[in-house]
Amino acid sequence: MQTINQLNSYLLIVLVVLIASCSKQEAPNDIQQEEVVEEEQLSSCVNYSTANADDLYTYWELFVGDVLCSRGGPDYSQLNTTVNLGFVVPSEAEITSGITPDHAGYSTFAGYCNSSNVYIRVIKDYWEDYTEVQKLWLMYHEFGHDVYKYEHSTNRADIMYPSVPRSDVKLNDFIRAKDKLFSRNFDGVTYIQCPN
Repeated sequence: MQTINQLNSYLLIVLVVLIASCSKQEAPNDIQQEEVVEEEQLSSCVNYSTANADDLYTYWELFVGDVLCSRGGPDYSQLNTTVNLGFVVPSEAEITSGITPDHAGYSTFAGYCNSSNVYIRVIKDYWEDYTEVQKLWLMYHEFGHDVYKYEHSTNRADIMYPSVPRSDVKLNDFIRAKDKLFSRNFDGVTYIQCPN
């Protein structure tokens, strides 16, 4: 009986040693953890965090300042003397009927065909769901129409593409796109044709 107890004790010790040694083994070399490398933040001459989501005019001020410090001008606050920016809230009747805007913002003939005017409207419901970078993207897109007279682009990476990018768009993506917008010399750029 004592021999059986000794054998059981020996087996128990071997089992404990095996379990302990298995738990200390490292993961196989072929399983590697994916390393996430953060891209260094691109510098900009304006502080985009000063935009106030409740005040669209702060986006105009950013745009004007951005053009001045990025490109050296012109000063659009002097050239575009009438700036009319505002939110649009669809009426209950429009919502009920299903006739609501299918775009987040728009400019009109009053803005893009009059060099002294900027006239932009933003749909409030869309705006409230956007990230800060999407809001910057939308406003610079509309300024691209009214100030630069750009038509839409077919390149998704351009600010002038006719859709706001996904919510995971980064500030660096915006900075690259706005630099391209300001260059006024990119593939496929076309201009709105206004009557004389």
